[in-house]
Order: sequence, then C-alpha cells, then structure tokens
Amino acid sequence: MHKSVVSITSIGTLLLGGALLGPRDSVAADTAQASSGLEEIVVTARKREESLQNVPVAVSVVSAAVLEQAFVADSTGLAQFAPNVVLDKVEAGTAGGAAFSIRGISYQDVEKAFDPTVLVFVDEVALGSGTGNVMNLLDVESIEILRGPQGTLFGKNAVGGIVNIHRKKPRFDDLSAKVRATAGNFDTRNVEGYFNYGTDNAAIKLTGARLEHDGYYENRTLGKREDDRLETNYGAHLRWQPADTLSLELQGTHIEQEGTPNPILNISDRRNTDGSGDVFCAFLGQCSAGSGQSQSGSPQVAVGDTPTLLKYDADMYIGQANWNLSEGYQLTYIGGYLESSEETVFDFDGSPAPLYSTLRPGTYRQRSHEVRISRDTAAFSGQAGVYFWNADSYTINIAPALFDRAWTESDSFSVYAESDLRFAEHFVLTTGFRYIEEEKALAKFVDDGMGNASIPSGTRVSRKDDDVIWRLGLRYELDSGDMLYATWSTGFRSGGFSPRAASLDVLERGQDPEKLINYEAGAKTRWLDNTLQVNVALFHMIYDDMQIETSLPFPENPNNPQQQGFDNIGKAFLDGVELDLLARATERWTLSGNLGLLDARYDSFFTDLYGTGAASDFSDLKLRRAPKVSYTVASDYVQPIGEGEATFHLAYNWRSDYEGTLNNQTGTAIDAFGLLDASLSYQHRSWSVSLWGRNLTDEDAYSHTFAVAPNAQGGSLWKFATPRAPRTFGVQLTYQLGE
Repeated sequence: MHKSVVSITSIGTLLLGGALLGPRDSVAADTAQASSGLEEIVVTARKREESLQNVPVAVSVVSAAVLEQAFVADSTGLAQFAPNVVLDKVEAGTAGGAAFSIRGISYQDVEKAFDPTVLVFVDEVALGSGTGNVMNLLDVESIEILRGPQGTLFGKNAVGGIVNIHRKKPRFDDLSAKVRATAGNFDTRNVEGYFNYGTDNAAIKLTGARLEHDGYYENRTLGKREDDRLETNYGAHLRWQPADTLSLELQGTHIEQEGTPNPILNISDRRNTDGSGDVFCAFLGQCSAGSGQSQSGSPQVAVGDTPTLLKYDADMYIGQANWNLSEGYQLTYIGGYLESSEETVFDFDGSPAPLYSTLRPGTYRQRSHEVRISRDTAAFSGQAGVYFWNADSYTINIAPALFDRAWTESDSFSVYAESDLRFAEHFVLTTGFRYIEEEKALAKFVDDGMGNASIPSGTRVSRKDDDVIWRLGLRYELDSGDMLYATWSTGFRSGGFSPRAASLDVLERGQDPEKLINYEAGAKTRWLDNTLQVNVALFHMIYDDMQIETSLPFPENPNNPQQQGFDNIGKAFLDGVELDLLARATERWTLSGNLGLLDARYDSFFTDLYGTGAASDFSDLKLRRAPKVSYTVASDYVQPIGEGEATFHLAYNWRSDYEGTLNNQTGTAIDAFGLLDASLSYQHRSWSVSLWGRNLTDEDAYSHTFAVAPNAQGGSLWKFATPRAPRTFGVQLTYQLGE
C-alpha cells in the first residue's frame, strides 16, 4: 500500500474516532438550541428537506448570506466551501466552460457531446453540458455541493458529484424588493435586483441584472485588454397554490453575454529540435520566458495576435408541480428546457505569430421531464420516479486546414427509487437504485479539400448503453443527536463519440461507459453545547474504464496532424478524508473551514498514449485536477454600531499543486496557490454598504493548461495556459424593501 494511502487513512481514522469518542458536552436531540448555538441547516441533498446533520451524504452547504458576505464572483468561487473540490474555468473553446473536479474525478472538455462528471443542477434541472457552468450566482437561496456518485437520485451520469443550485422562490403575502449597485477596479459596474409581489395563494418574482467589467488582462500585441464582459440577465418566476394540496411554479431566465474570453498564453518552453521540444518554440521561435511561464513572462499579460470574441445567449424554462396526495405522500413533476447559442473566436497558440486560431459557432438544446412520488413518515421515507432526457447540439469548427460540422444527440431514460427504513430505534437503512438507458448519436459533415477527407461527409455513428447503479447505506443515530453512517454506492457514465475525431477509425471507435464504486464512512456531530459542528467523511473509490480525452496523431494532414479522441484507459483508486467545521466562537463571531486530503492514483493505465503504435504502462502518471491537500479557513464577525450592524468577513482558500494535463507534460503543472478574500459591510435599516476584495494577494496561478499533440520524447506542437482572475476589489450599495 502506498505511504500516502496509509497517511490519509490514519488521519481519517483519528478524525472519525475523535468525533465519536472525544470528551464533549452532549446535546440531546430534542433539546432546543441555545441562543448562542448553531442554527439548523436544512438541505435537499436527497430531494426532500432534511437537516444537514441527518443526511448520510458528504455535502457542503452555502447559504445566500454566506454568498453575499464572501462576494463570490461566479460558480468557480464555490470551491472554497467544500473539501477536495476544484472548480476552474476553461473558456478555450466555449463560453463559461467548466473544468470541475470532485475527489479527483474531473472533466474539462468544451464539446457538448461529452457528459460532465460533475453535474450542475439549477432548481432540480441538470445542465447537461459544461458550457455556461461558470455562471454568476444571482438570486440564489442556497447551494449544496455533494461529493461522490449521486446517480440513484440525480441520474444523468453524476459520477463525481453535483453542484446543486437553488434560487429563491416567490413568496406569498409579501411585497419586497432589492437593488444593489457595485463599482470596482477594471471598471466593474454592476446593477442587479428583484421585485416580489405575493397574495395569499399567488406570487410573482421578477429579476434583472446588468454586469460589466473591462478586460482583466493586457494584450501587448493588440494594444488592448482581454476578458472583458457584458452580461444582461433577466427572468420571471410565477408561483400559484390553487389548493392546500397543490402548488404550481413556472419560471424563465434569459442570459446574454458578449466580450472576449480569458486569453490563451503560450507556455511552450522546450527549444530542442530532436522531437523532445515544443515545435512552435523550437522551429518557429515562439517560446515562453521560462519553464511554466508565459511568453510575455507574466500570467496577466497576453501576446496573441488574433482579436478574440465571445458571445453567448441562453434561455432556460422550468416548470414544477407538487401535489400532496394524502398524508405523507407527494407527487412531483419537474420539466426543464434550455436553449443556447454561442460564437467564439480564440487565438489558440497565444503567440504574436498567426499560427492557430479558431472560430466556433454552435447551438445547444436540452429537454428533461421527471415525475416522482415521495413518502415521508417517521418509520419510512423515500421516493421513486421516472426520468426522461433529450439533448442535441450543432457545432462548426473553423481553423487552419480544418472546416467541419458536428451534430450530436443524446437520449436518456431511467427509473429510480431510494428509501430510508428506520428500525431498532437508532438504525436507518438506506437502499436505492437507478436503471439508466442512454443512446448517443453523432454525425460529421466534412467539406472536401480541408484536410479531413478520411471521414466521408455525413457519416453517422450511434450507440446505446444501459446499467443499474446502486446505493446501500446504514446510519446510526446517537442519543446526543449525532449520526454515524456507512455507504456503498456505484456510478455510471455512458459512452459516446468524439466530434473532433478526424479519422474514421477514431470516430467509430468512440468510448465505452465508465463505472465507479464508492465506499464511504462518516460522522456528523455537534459539540460544546451546540456551538461546534464537526462533519467527517472517509472514502475509497474504484474508478474503472475511465473515459479520457487524448490527442491522437493524424498524419494524413501535415497542416493539422492531430485529432482528439476518447479512450477507456484503465482504472484508478481514489482515497481521501474530508472535514467540514463550523463554530460559534461567540454570539457575534463564527468560524468555519474545511480540509480535504486526497490520494488519487492510477491502478492501471496501459494505452498507446502518444500514437506510437505500441501501448505502454503509464500508471505512474498523476490524475489531473487532484490536489493532495486543500483547505479553507474563514471568519465572520458581527458588531453592532449605532443603529446599524457591521460585518467583517475574511477567508483563505489553499490548494496544493496539481497536474493540468493527462500526460503530466513538463511545464504544465498548476502550482500551489492560495486565495485571500475579505469584505466589510455596514447595514442600517434598509440600506447597506460594503467594501470587498477577492484574491487580495494577487495570486497569478493558471486555471487551465494543455499540451497539443504531446509525444513520447517529451515534446509537443505547443503548450498553452489560461490565467486565473487577478485581484479585484470594489464597493457595493444595497437597498432592500421588506423581507
């Protein structure tokens, strides 16, 4: 056994044992909370309302108040609230593209033909593509980050986990509104707000926002700034309760974004001409300032020669109906529709030479329907349902010696059930399953004479996969109100095809499904008269037939001699410990934090990684986006001043270094970094003013790295990176009516 596994297991055992055996002041389950104690946190991690401390799932919760105090810019900022979570942005090919990883299970491709391993849900509707997952968190009630496979209840290939976003619902018998304006560096100027009007059985909520900032990064070649953005966001949410037993909801949201993406930085640093170098550096003189550095020498200065562009429009509609059939039973329907279009121009070489830029327009649509019946009683709780999904996309890729179009479609059907059975007073048995059946289809349309003639235009491929995934768990509820749990669960991610395949054999081969087994044990405890909350989870996961995107050779086209396919490359073991802490130090001072320890390693990785014609053993490589250590510490202090109240928030989030590329290419590792955020707010009656700052130490780590067509000698065509957002700060003024 690896030493790191022993270390992590030992630490986890100590933490779990301490949570169970250490001295403390017991709190009876039915004892009312002390005024200075922690409030109960309610979650819907299992699609029904439960106390966080009673849910046998590794989940971290972020409330609306915490989001506002932390001034989280977008969904990537949620990584600070959960252990073993990496939420990075990859706009190298799509708008708002996500490179999300939980417990070392990652996804970072921009193509909509591939299913993310970490799913983002908005009001119980899954976003089936990574596009748009990096989003502004407007009008949010709470967010739950569930770690590990969640397929029995959430389906749609959630092998790594989910980010579950709940927006605020319209409120009955309420007239309220909120408007806030923000100004900051990089000429940030945001205005957002909502209006709620409700009668005794009907309510409407209107939302709107205009968010704008200038470019974060200088482009020295073009003499302009890049990563500027203007977003317009508006929506309406209707809620009607025609009877005590029936409630109906309908909501729609429209998003428009335009600007430029975060820039591509050329990090090609190997000057050798014997195959071990980076071609753009060795033969074309486009080299970085040093190993791991950008060509300009600064991660915040780009030198690309091509003016870039980003446009993204999306409309999302969600309908929900809840019908209380009888005492303890509820019938629920949720329907979702999302339609988006985008146009992007990227300078993929990131150098001042006109080498490789792309134009990528595309469209995407998804439709989903879910019907479930739930029962909630003291002895038995659970739900069962059916789920339908359909999505299609159309994308055009235009690049040097490349013009192709790809159409994709995905259909999914599943039935599921999960239940809790209470027995022997303190024990609860959890059982769950989902049968899932998915069909994928892809058609390539290739114009002759553009270097891709090995695939006949109009070629169509399809496949169907099915599986049954399970969850079996047991929890023990102590007299103190604490809880211990153990879970065995499985995950499934269906197969598919690569739209960027350039040869017929790679296109037709596609990739098979991948599977995951998760063994997990945990404790959820409260100590010291309900002022300290300690939640611990230990896990061992077996990740088999992993789907990995990889660059493959395409010698038929000397102008563009690489293509991208997906392979099932073997098995990985993922072991770790997760710790969530929340403490009420005094009535005014709250401390929080988390710690993640992760050992993610290949058990087998035997493949022709470099297209040499012979497979080799690459099991010594490290998994991408799997830092061994991550932690966050945060402090929130409230102080009455005059007739108002001041709040001071301080948080530091740190992650150890991790690999950014599949083959761990030299110069592409993402160095360890820490992000320091702070805010100071003062509220007086309906008004509040805040000073805020993010990444105050101006950490300049990369968010994404990539090696194009790497080879066995250690070289590549070129390597590029995208920068992490620099230091930002500003002031916010808020007016609130009612609520």
